[in-house]
Amino acid sequence: MPDLNESATRGQLRRVPKQERSRERIDEILKVSMDLIGRKGIDAVTMKEIAALSGGPIASVYQYFPNKTAIVATLYERYADEVKNMIEAGMAGVKSADDAFAAIDMLIDGYYLKVKNTPAIQDLLNAAQADKSLAELDLEQSRVHSRIFAGATYFLVPEKLREEFTRTVLLTFHLAAGAVRLALLVGGDEEAWVIHDFKVTANVQFRHFIGAPD
Repeated sequence: MPDLNESATRGQLRRVPKQERSRERIDEILKVSMDLIGRKGIDAVTMKEIAALSGGPIASVYQYFPNKTAIVATLYERYADEVKNMIEAGMAGVKSADDAFAAIDMLIDGYYLKVKNTPAIQDLLNAAQADKSLAELDLEQSRVHSRIFAGATYFLVPEKLREEFTRTVLLTFHLAAGAVRLALLVGGDEEAWVIHDFKVTANVQFRHFIGAPD
């Protein structure tokens, strides 16, 4: 998991831990919260239950998190940071248009499997659709993720098209979560087709820019 010194995580904490024991306590609270959300869903999880299963009094949870929303937001930020690391790693070796299109498919597949295999993330994504503060955080992270991809591929895009390309990348990255949610909702054979079709759509959109003539 990302280091607790990261500014995004600090923004959700009531107080920033300075001792290793305090950081370990927060990690345990978040680990238990993630497990409970994956098993029961966000709405069914209580602060009292989080405290009991993380091995401490409820006051020790409120010491760092003012409410459950802050815990959920911190978990979302950590998930988004893991996606950021995945995108950075996936784009690190891009040296040609073919590399870029291969990276697009790899990133969509990787993101889909990450969400599919982690029920708690599915709940976090659903919560982001219903909670305004989480929706704003979701948009902020989409901007961060799309800038990484756009920045790694600008050299393949004619300068006159880069502004439009940047907007298209943001749109595609923000829609990716919706496509994955739809795939998991329909299930069965349709699940694979939704992911396949989203990859095709993303490739078609980006072919207007990546490798286009000057």
